Amino acid sequence: MALQQQRYKVIEKIASGGMAEVFRAESAGLEGFKKTVAIKRVLPHLSEKKQFIGMFLDEARVSAQLGHSNCVQVFDIGVGDNTYFIVMEYVDGADLKAIIENLRATNRQMPPELACLICVKICEGLAYAHELCDAEGRPMHIVHRDMSPPNVLVTRHGEVKIVDFGLAKANSQLEKSEPGIIKGKFSYLSPEAAQGKAVDQRTDIFAVGIILWELLAGRRLFLGETDLETVRQVQRAEVPPIRNFNSGVTPELERVVARGLAADPTRRYQTAREFAHDLTQVLFNLGRPVASFDIATLVEPIRAEREHEKRRRVMSGSIIGSLIDAALFEFTSLDQRQSMTDVEGQLRVGGAQDWASSLGDLRRGASASAHQRQQFEVGNLSALEDDSPFSRTSSRPPEGANPSPTAPPALVDRNSDISDLAEPSSGGKGMLVLIFLVVLVAGLAGAWFGGLIPKDVLG
Repeated sequence: MALQQQRYKVIEKIASGGMAEVFRAESAGLEGFKKTVAIKRVLPHLSEKKQFIGMFLDEARVSAQLGHSNCVQVFDIGVGDNTYFIVMEYVDGADLKAIIENLRATNRQMPPELACLICVKICEGLAYAHELCDAEGRPMHIVHRDMSPPNVLVTRHGEVKIVDFGLAKANSQLEKSEPGIIKGKFSYLSPEAAQGKAVDQRTDIFAVGIILWELLAGRRLFLGETDLETVRQVQRAEVPPIRNFNSGVTPELERVVARGLAADPTRRYQTAREFAHDLTQVLFNLGRPVASFDIATLVEPIRAEREHEKRRRVMSGSIIGSLIDAALFEFTSLDQRQSMTDVEGQLRVGGAQDWASSLGDLRRGASASAHQRQQFEVGNLSALEDDSPFSRTSSRPPEGANPSPTAPPALVDRNSDISDLAEPSSGGKGMLVLIFLVVLVAGLAGAWFGGLIPKDVLG
């Protein structure tokens, strides 16, 4: 029996980065069933770069197999108007990067018990991924390799979820990593990763140690004036004692942090489960009750600020831009108006059990039809340093640290503009006409209500 194609109605754009855009959307089903989801869509001008699409599909393939409360769940994958997208769980909240920046901006310090609980939840998600086995019971050896604050999402209810397994490596992955290639954000690399050596689950543990250190210290651990200097700092792995920055840290917690940040992987925590166990013991000995409700209080100020910013944009009169955005969202065919068949190397969406097994055909189809406009370098560090698409707040340098110049992502077309999203493929000309009409009508309406057009013109 043929599966019915799943349709998605885009509600708003959440954010965009140098590689992808993220939208909040609704999944429409039978009898009026609706579910809010997040859609991560590859930017159109990257869709013909087979190596990048390969990484994107690897992310979908690995993430689709994760089913844990501390990992963002992937529901679906699709292609439309020659661009690919992943449908995943929508997280109503903020990422850890935004939370850290909000605390710094308001001169507040995160309580040690909250920092410990957040990292326990991260470790629980990582332990699940690290220990995951395939259908035959063989370990998959998944390593996230990009654990960093932008990839830790916190819901408005205080749930902690890991997102973006785009750099994850599993034995069964389609695109094998090349030796010596450094992947991950510079400041959250492990020493072995920064040296181009082979990595395992202990590299994720080191990254969680960095996150814990920064939550407690209220500042960055590894941050040089340049990307190269940052990598060299990580390679040296010189970690100042955390109690120099936070007198509320107990000696027991300091020992746990130090072990998580051991430069030698053999002296580090060997599993995320072991790391979480010791952090839980620290929480018990602190004797301070803490729960997800307390984590939720860190998200509320950020959500309030975003709502205020949204109202400000509406009050500023950016109506034309909003109408154009809405039209573009329809044009991108996220609602699956385009027919998608496996024969053409495209996925028929609507069944997670089918699309995961069809990725090989999709990858081969994409490789055969792709025309390279610009070579994508897999190991390009500046491309991997791009901000997470889930991070909506601007990055501010911490106190006492020299700001690092932001290198333009290698995958960003600097000459691209709004026309990139309206690139004529099927129905592109109609889209341009629609945009023109929207602008014209909105302009006339603004002129009418603003008094620029005399009221007697229309009788």
